[in-house]
Amino acid sequence: MYVNSAVVVGNLTSDPRISEGENKVVNFRVGVNRWRKPGQEAGEEVKERTEFIDVECWGSQAEHISASLRQGNRVIVSGQLKYDQWTDEGGNFKSRISIKASAVGPSLEFQAITV
Repeated sequence: MYVNSAVVVGNLTSDPRISEGENKVVNFRVGVNRWRKPGQEAGEEVKERTEFIDVECWGSQAEHISASLRQGNRVIVSGQLKYDQWTDEGGNFKSRISIKASAVGPSLEFQAITV
């Protein structure tokens, strides 16, 4: 049995872009921060690295995402990994891994609680 599944939590790097036309598709990028703990050396700082994940979502969910999410929003994305490869105008081989989302929603992990 093979499973192609991914879940990421991160922040939108820009407003989602929705396509015009009959079949709606929204594209956006999520920035995911990765932390590396300090080593054994005294005074070594925690290192931060940001990974950028391209996401696409189709149909009515694409319209909902476009209408409700904005740059900086923290989101949870669940879906299938998608591998694309192509050759650019300069003849250079390019590839990327993205997520074809089945579920996208706001993450409440760092939201302030107001009563």
